[in-house]
Amino acid sequence: MRFDDRLSTVLGLTAEAPRDRAVQWRQLVELVARGGGGSDPALLAKALERIATLRTEVPDAVRASAARAIASPDLPAGLLAIFAADRADIAAPLLAAVELDAAGWAEVRSGASSEVRALVDSISPPPQAGGDLQVRARPVAATASPGDPPERGIFRWECGSSGEIDWVEGAPRAALVGFSLARELRRPFADRVPFRDETLVAVNAGSAAGPWLWTGEPRFEAASGRFVGYAGAARREGATAARPDEGANAASIPPSLDSAALRELIHELRTPLTAIIGFGEIIEGQYLGPAHRAYRDRAGEIVRQARRLLSGVEELDLAAKLGSVSRDSSAGTPTGPLLDELERRLAPTLAERGAAMKIEVRRPTDRLALEAGVADRLVRRFAESVITASTEGEQLDLIADRTGSLISLSLSRPLASRELTEDQLLNPEALQGSDVLGLGFSLRLVRGLAAIAGGGLEVAAERFVLLLPAASTTNS
Repeated sequence: MRFDDRLSTVLGLTAEAPRDRAVQWRQLVELVARGGGGSDPALLAKALERIATLRTEVPDAVRASAARAIASPDLPAGLLAIFAADRADIAAPLLAAVELDAAGWAEVRSGASSEVRALVDSISPPPQAGGDLQVRARPVAATASPGDPPERGIFRWECGSSGEIDWVEGAPRAALVGFSLARELRRPFADRVPFRDETLVAVNAGSAAGPWLWTGEPRFEAASGRFVGYAGAARREGATAARPDEGANAASIPPSLDSAALRELIHELRTPLTAIIGFGEIIEGQYLGPAHRAYRDRAGEIVRQARRLLSGVEELDLAAKLGSVSRDSSAGTPTGPLLDELERRLAPTLAERGAAMKIEVRRPTDRLALEAGVADRLVRRFAESVITASTEGEQLDLIADRTGSLISLSLSRPLASRELTEDQLLNPEALQGSDVLGLGFSLRLVRGLAAIAGGGLEVAAERFVLLLPAASTTNS
């Protein structure tokens, strides 16, 4: 059944009883979050209107659970606006996950409730009076001016879920942005599968005119598994992908099909897991009517185990990325800006735990030998694992420094974990029933991911130390 058909079906359901309206509301929220970007505008507007109308009738716990389930970097703007009008504790997971420029945050702020507006201001402070909004954008290479030819006969591109190219590096941007891959490659796009060396003509004039061999890989949102578009490269006949040592910004053919197949499997696992978590929470919270305590307890355990499994699936996704991207030893990701962004993203999680964290970057010019997106996910996974084990009022600090050929990210151990040895902390059997069971599980995953990246994780008496490879251009 197509997305619009499913949306029409749910909108057509009779929902007279309060519990039926709550179920309809959650179904609409999850459908719009997964496929709102490609829906019929009139149908989508009707769904959003229904979501907004029912919101005040839906229990707080159901709204909070739905927000956690749909949190993603590119949540549809209309749905984000509805949650921004809610309470701060309900909207917080979405605000922590969404990726917006200054103009986008200003739009969210304009319709937010007073407590959510305060949270938005802490994440993205409003501009000073008379100042212009500074919109963050993906870098466009110098070769992207209209008159310049594509460098080395290769350029990189990305498109959203609609299939229209919205970013180009290494070729004339104005000529290529807006070209529809969904129209030209109907079958691969509909099936969400990788494609390789497809001959397409995007423009008929200028330096990018004529046939190109296009290769692309589908992208899926990490939290929900929702399809968000493709990324890839295009090359002239006879041109080859850039060598790994040519830098992180060099155009290159996307990861191998083995990696793509793993990503597709991960996507297939996420979908049923999020559904299991959602329905388990409904039973545990008795949102569809009374349930025996034994059933509620069993449902709660199912939710906890499903969340652990979902966390493992997310780490598989990150491991696939770490295994497929080049760890560039000369360019990499600056540590200072990475941790500035980390501080912004962690603000809602810290507020929820009632904890605080200070970040100190002793060598802000240091660079990690990892691509920005991969480095951000790995470091954020490490920090969030520790924060969620902290207690109310606890003060944590994170110190970034250079250790030989590695960059160390040293983070305070939560008080609840300091009496445990490293063997105890990382041993799931020893932690059964402990408040830090989740921390041990997460740290084992982080250690494995760090090893794939060429680093490691050390457990000291009062600190956890994440070690990641430094780029060779870092001054020693």
